[in-house]
Amino acid sequence: MDMLDEAITEVNRKIERERSVIHGALSMKRLTQNPVVHQQLHSNIEEAKKSIIYLEERLGKLQLRKSGSVTSKGSSEQTLKPQYSNPKSSKSVSSSLSNVDSNLDLLNYDAPLTINKISFLLQQLEFKLSVEEQYRRGIEKMAKLYEREHDRRSIAEAEKKYEESAQKISLLRHSLKRYHDLHIEIDEDDVPTNESRLNLNARRPQSGLLKIGVHSIRNVSHSAGLSKHTETIVVIRAEDLERARTRSSRAGKFYDNFEINLEKTNEVEIIVYEKKNEKVLLPVALLWVRLSDLVEKQRRKKVEQEVSDKGWVSADHMQNQRLSMFLPSSLSSSKPEDAVSKSPEGNSTVNAWFSLEPLGQIHLTMNFTKNNVRKRPFDAGLGRQGAIRQRKESVHEVYGHRFLQHQFYQIMRCALCGEFLKSAVGMQCKDCLYTCHRKCYSKVVTKCISKSSDSFSSEYEKINHRIPHHFESHTNIGANWCCHCGYILPFGRKNARKCTECGITAHAQCVHLVPDFCGMSMEMANRVLSEIRTTKQKATNLNKKPNNLAPTSKTAFSEDKASQPSQVSTVNESPPTPTSQKFSIEPIKRKPVQAGAIELIGKKDTKEQVPDESDIKEKGNKKEEEVPVKGVNTIVSSRDASVPDVTPDGKQKRIGLEDFNFLTVLGKGNFGKVMLAEYKSNKELYAIKVLKKKFILENDEVESTKSEKRVFLVANRERHPFLVNLHSCFQTETRIYFVMDFVSGGDLMLHIQQQQFSRRRAQFYAAEVCLALKYFHDNGIVYRDLKLDNILLSPDGHIKVADYGLCKEDMWFNNTTATFCGTPEFMAPEILLEQNYTRSVDWWAFGVLIYQMLLGQSPFRGDDEEEIFDAILSDEPLYPIHMPRDSVSILQKLLTRDPTKRLGSGENDAEDVMAHPFFNNINWDDIYHKQTQPPYIPQLDSQTDTKYFDEEFTRELPVLTPVQSVLTDKMQEEFRGFSYFSHDDSTSVKA
Repeated sequence: MDMLDEAITEVNRKIERERSVIHGALSMKRLTQNPVVHQQLHSNIEEAKKSIIYLEERLGKLQLRKSGSVTSKGSSEQTLKPQYSNPKSSKSVSSSLSNVDSNLDLLNYDAPLTINKISFLLQQLEFKLSVEEQYRRGIEKMAKLYEREHDRRSIAEAEKKYEESAQKISLLRHSLKRYHDLHIEIDEDDVPTNESRLNLNARRPQSGLLKIGVHSIRNVSHSAGLSKHTETIVVIRAEDLERARTRSSRAGKFYDNFEINLEKTNEVEIIVYEKKNEKVLLPVALLWVRLSDLVEKQRRKKVEQEVSDKGWVSADHMQNQRLSMFLPSSLSSSKPEDAVSKSPEGNSTVNAWFSLEPLGQIHLTMNFTKNNVRKRPFDAGLGRQGAIRQRKESVHEVYGHRFLQHQFYQIMRCALCGEFLKSAVGMQCKDCLYTCHRKCYSKVVTKCISKSSDSFSSEYEKINHRIPHHFESHTNIGANWCCHCGYILPFGRKNARKCTECGITAHAQCVHLVPDFCGMSMEMANRVLSEIRTTKQKATNLNKKPNNLAPTSKTAFSEDKASQPSQVSTVNESPPTPTSQKFSIEPIKRKPVQAGAIELIGKKDTKEQVPDESDIKEKGNKKEEEVPVKGVNTIVSSRDASVPDVTPDGKQKRIGLEDFNFLTVLGKGNFGKVMLAEYKSNKELYAIKVLKKKFILENDEVESTKSEKRVFLVANRERHPFLVNLHSCFQTETRIYFVMDFVSGGDLMLHIQQQQFSRRRAQFYAAEVCLALKYFHDNGIVYRDLKLDNILLSPDGHIKVADYGLCKEDMWFNNTTATFCGTPEFMAPEILLEQNYTRSVDWWAFGVLIYQMLLGQSPFRGDDEEEIFDAILSDEPLYPIHMPRDSVSILQKLLTRDPTKRLGSGENDAEDVMAHPFFNNINWDDIYHKQTQPPYIPQLDSQTDTKYFDEEFTRELPVLTPVQSVLTDKMQEEFRGFSYFSHDDSTSVKA
């Protein structure tokens, strides 16, 4: 309680100080008629009032904490009644916090002072100050060089830059002092612990067109005296280059508009200068706008516009029955904006007064249009999206650390040299998150805790410097970085630690990873170890060689080599690449292609057969030509001769291209093709997925392909009614083939684009998908690519889940994986945050799927992947007012961001989902045995009718294009054991 009493006393003292500022300013206003003085005094009064509102809010919470009261925020607000509350806004500070939804809002002048705003500005200003101080030191060094060379012109230029930098440092320190004064030592308990505010900074550089209008400035503190005739200009800089400049103004009015093309830019800097004389400009106010924050704000404006237009609300508003208050105000406030501009640009343009540092405001309009926006706009309906999968890249092992190259989208600091990662590319240990420059990872001196010392004891030299750090809880109120993982520390006391001896800082969870080198930098430790290694190497060389030999060059080579620890290259996973794409419409009648008759002109009449998988040989890269077969031009290489496969009983059963007649193309993507084919032996129809071996090898997808086959076999085990089954798979020298059920009703994406699903129809499909996911999870498989595109409709009206390319095996209850993969709109937050995740990611995707089927749109949308990811991490799904309560309930429970609280995340898995009231009228046994009448039956004219597939594909000739590459025996060995044949022909599905 002593700490609370001290904090309360400190807050009261700060409130009295701000009141004294107001009284002093009012007294001075009565003594002068100077309008410039009046303007600055008015600005000081307004800032002091905002500070008092914030401090009184904090004082009330401290008093409640001291008394142990658990009364609601509303009661505390009624008792305080701040003296200087803003009459324009009836919102309290705490309630308005929920409306401050992006970093750009924190820069808005109208945004109240909050802990979030203060912490954000402190970290930003601390970082800018450290960068500016480094810049000034660089100018000093350059000036000394110019003095030696007697370069007067360069010296004058350096002095000019030095003066400007010194002025900026003064402004930054002034701002920092103000926010430090507002900090209350005990307030860290109110700071969010999820670091969401910091995560908003983790954005990619943006490329596109920035339209910015500079209208006016006010309340800026001028340094050139209190003259009425002070001229000011506004300069816009991007990546340290001046990109635009306004005309000079004495009244602070500009009305200048600029269009600036930006390429991979993080932020724009807006500087207000005053003219000291005709040649010298001095900065008097500063503002930084991150383009990613501007893009996020524009996206949120689109969402707000949709809320206004449709009248949809979040689940919380529906549950709290506050619609009567919420809807009229939002609708009435949005209509004037609609009247002003109906264009997409007008609706998303940001128009506001922004706070300048250290004092003043600037009126700006900003709109940013990205270059890389996909074709489908934000407000379009549902559309197809390809999945993304993390590719694999080299891992560099140093003392047990498994370093991966990583692209960071926030400010990082190297744990070895202490410098910033200026290129935003660095090396990070996959296990302990140690982060450093690419040039520094080979110099790491400490072992990773994930490995025992025995695994590298022969090469791991130790330093006898063993002085442990004295880490204590530290209230972080500025820009400090963790000395281990390199990330910026969060604001507050809970997760920050600082060594009381040497002053280094770290996260609470990282302190046990920091080596006992108190008083010694990591660079110094590396130099010491290098000397130790060099000395040992010299001693070894002297013992091995005669004394009369002195191989200077080789000794130098040994020293150089000894300074580098041993490194091993292995393989791991990294950035996303798109995978599949699918189909949609009209039947095409075509004569079948006799695949068995396909041969190559220019070769011998007898087609070369491959006797066994292990005997596949390199054939040479010969030209392949087109061959007309029964009226269809079909291209196939002699290397596509089938490899005989082995049946489970050990008998050879030959199956290959010659056993099928190819009829039409059903779909294709960069994975290959899916073609409709007739099996000659029983005239059944199958869908054959054709993959090129070269593509599989180049993308390191061999294990993924084998896993896909194993998942097919799991589906075959019980002939699950809602999973696509496998008839067989075989290979040629250049391709592999999956022969699967042909599901002729098309996918659900095609059907929902043609007609909105009724609640009964959506519920019916959801129930069958739920049983399919249950079967996967019961067999330790997480699906990871649930979407309308991958749910096919059978001729009998039941569904089948297809495409097992992203499935992960051995995923039982509480097992985790970390691969970044899935389709953007369906990816769970834990995947986006690159955390370890469980099979509950399927239930998140299941929630998105139900939302799409019920409402015909996605709950999380954007113009590109980055905007979609932002929406998933920050937006609340919206629902129509009339939506049934059980529908809202299941969506709310499935779309829970905390995976441990998500419906279906428990040990009961699907049973918890099946027990939800949304499925109250479902008989699960009848669903499984297909005894429930489907709500919709596809209308098919024949078994070969392909009207439900995209005509873009079905009009193509069913041909295999030539593959020029030749695979070595070692490459072919990767596909050993791939072939498979099911004796049960019941896997086929008749149209």
